[in-house]
Amino acid sequence: MPQYFAKIKIFCVEFRPYKKLLDNLNRAGYFTKFKKGSSMKLALAFVVFFTANLALAEEKQGWEHESTLGVVKVGGNSNSESYNGKQKTVYTINKNALTLTGQYLETKTTGVQTAKAWDAALRYEFIISAWWSAFLQHGAESDSFAGYTQRDNSDIGAKYFIIQDDNEKLFTEAGYRYTKTLSSQAAPTKYESYGRSYIEYTRKFNDSVSGKVWVEYLPNFSDSEAYLVNYEPSVTVLMNSLLSLKVAYLVKYHNKTLTLNEKKEDTTFTTALVAKF
Repeated sequence: MPQYFAKIKIFCVEFRPYKKLLDNLNRAGYFTKFKKGSSMKLALAFVVFFTANLALAEEKQGWEHESTLGVVKVGGNSNSESYNGKQKTVYTINKNALTLTGQYLETKTTGVQTAKAWDAALRYEFIISAWWSAFLQHGAESDSFAGYTQRDNSDIGAKYFIIQDDNEKLFTEAGYRYTKTLSSQAAPTKYESYGRSYIEYTRKFNDSVSGKVWVEYLPNFSDSEAYLVNYEPSVTVLMNSLLSLKVAYLVKYHNKTLTLNEKKEDTTFTTALVAKF
């Protein structure tokens, strides 16, 4: 079995990006202290090696990932459970960036579903300069408890950075959105045109704590009373180089409702674990 480690050593020496990995494995004693029958060390060595191999390859290609997961379960006098997950993957090559996002939320109380929402989107962004970019985006979202089974959104617009440094970022977006909405009520499919303005501010308070707030306003060109406003403040506490804890409060406001009993504002308070890699 040690001959396999010898092959790994040769590979690492020939390809300089793996030199640090080789040194770490040497210090851990995987190459010099390997004993017959030590399957755990063998498995761990290969896991570390191939994980680092994948991470280095992705880093060269411009991959960025952010995964969020939150779970809440309550038992005893009342029973409820809530799950929320969010994924963001960005691939950048030269002046082109592709971003895939998605999130899912579900809540059940005593076995009865009381909330369910999801959304997914694919965005192409052309980076004009360090401050300007243009984008195209198409996505879909669903929230039957808010009155729609599915809403398809097609966006075109521009993005501009106002502030951009290590501790502070402020940017804004402006554009046009065309939507197709399938109602969860007995209503016909709606086709609408919106304007879109978006602003996001991020502040790093220290090495461990950062805050972010964003606001999105969508005036409805088809019906001036049916405008939308979304915003979310959040605080993130860094636990290590990979994991952090995030607390966020999302508000979705739709000025025009389909029924008299429907509320105009939906809110979501989440505490979740975030992994960036």
